[in-house]
Amino acid sequence: MDYHDFGVCLLSAHPQSRTISGEHDGRTLWIKQTVPPKARIWHTLQKLVAASFGRPILRATVSEGGSHNLKMEADRLMQFKRLGFHVPDVVAVYDDLMVMTDAGPQLRAHLDKTTDSETRIADLKAAINALAALHKAGLAHGRPYMRDMTWDGTKIGFLDLEENPALVMPLATAQARDLWVFLSAASRYARLPGSKMHYEDALILELFDEYKKSADPKVLEELKEFVLFMRPLRRLLDRKLLWKKIGTDARQSVFVNRCLEACLGCHERPF
Repeated sequence: MDYHDFGVCLLSAHPQSRTISGEHDGRTLWIKQTVPPKARIWHTLQKLVAASFGRPILRATVSEGGSHNLKMEADRLMQFKRLGFHVPDVVAVYDDLMVMTDAGPQLRAHLDKTTDSETRIADLKAAINALAALHKAGLAHGRPYMRDMTWDGTKIGFLDLEENPALVMPLATAQARDLWVFLSAASRYARLPGSKMHYEDALILELFDEYKKSADPKVLEELKEFVLFMRPLRRLLDRKLLWKKIGTDARQSVFVNRCLEACLGCHERPF
């Protein structure tokens, strides 16, 4: 059975899945199928807000879907691979699906199962150092959530490169956006055990300090401008009454922005 037939067979058995894995000739392969454009009305509004405030970092980077986007993602995966980053090998690309090798366990699943806090912190540091190396190589991920990275106990890998923010904003801006997104996702592990409302800032400060060791000053400046821009909204949502009403994603973003205000000298702390 060739790769295309293998992919079609897997996807037909799981029609609701965007990606699905299976065994082919003794190895695990992942199939990713094309989807319609993901842009919705709020993405148009996002573009208007970005233009109105003159903030490229707010520009929408949502996937356009279709075969073009699938082939663009394949090109990005191969570019990352050529530069030495751990990503799935692209085995084959067709108009309707892409075939990739397995890059290892999902980082978020690994972190969720890790009960030792020191081990979790070490693994998160490995992840942010991998992101820093990616940035130093002149790349941006676009969506560096924990679920879009892998960890095999030795190296961090990157997945789901379908959004390329560097196409719609300067590279330093895209990298600052990467960092903000990563830290917001990592704040999941800054929550006090058993609580969805209370966070400790030590983890975020430690991860930021790790990234800052090799950071481009332009990226830090872009990040500082965005954090300052978000500060009025952060202050509004940081109030006791609203804090309990907003969702987890918004709460984590508010928390991270508060931490970064301190890290970036928006209060007293210098770079």
